[in-house]
Amino acid sequence: MMVKKIVIPAAGLGSRLLPITKEIPKEMMPIFLRSKSGEIIVKPLIQALFEKFFQLGITDYCVIVGRQKRAIEDHFTLDRELLQSLKDENPLRKDLEHFYDMLKKTKVFWINQQKPRGFGDAVLYSESFVGDEEFLVSAGDTLIPESKDMMTKLMKTRLKGKNDALIILKEVDDPRRFGVAVVADTKNGLLVKNVEEKPQKPKSNLSIIALYKFRPSIFSALRDIKHGQKELQLTDAIQKLIDRGGKINAILMDKNERIIDVGTAESYLDSFSH
Repeated sequence: MMVKKIVIPAAGLGSRLLPITKEIPKEMMPIFLRSKSGEIIVKPLIQALFEKFFQLGITDYCVIVGRQKRAIEDHFTLDRELLQSLKDENPLRKDLEHFYDMLKKTKVFWINQQKPRGFGDAVLYSESFVGDEEFLVSAGDTLIPESKDMMTKLMKTRLKGKNDALIILKEVDDPRRFGVAVVADTKNGLLVKNVEEKPQKPKSNLSIIALYKFRPSIFSALRDIKHGQKELQLTDAIQKLIDRGGKINAILMDKNERIIDVGTAESYLDSFSH
């Protein structure tokens, strides 16, 4: 059975994008894409993320939000007045109708993270939504617009036996601001041996992209490292799975493949400079 659920943490304060994120959630930052008719259209990153996973067959979405994130919920609410104000021949109306049609065919659950205590803490809030199924996690501020083969592999790979997770990696010039992975090349593909969050002295140049497939075992790993931590990092929980004897596999992105990342002003600008 192919994975049907995705968790999208979108509760971060976006402090590295102030002052724009004082009123606008970073997940609502505009990105530029081409419509089916070839026209350039602008839409919030999180909408493009939702649409991409809808096309891949995801039906259940859990969005973790926090304070000042109401704009995201409002955007995912059908606005008939806006739709009726657009003329039938307006291509923007067709795109908006398409978005609303997707929303009607899916379930979107909203969970409020009480305080911004890290990416891992946000994921932990989704445990009741996930149940006992495999699921995806994708940061609400990151989009991989292409990479069809990689996404197909992510969707179709089953986590069996001791396989607890499948993560996406990419070679970068300076991995210090990312989670970093050390891998071994095996007959069954890349096996992750070690992960570390934002190390000052990285052990490799393989950055962890904020897109993962997990079994529910990630939740007990998150709880194990929660005590005494001000911020709960998903990377630390992945390392806990490895320490327990679990297997974490990886898919390596092509170094030239594009990632749209609105985490910082520099990464946001860089997303449109290629």
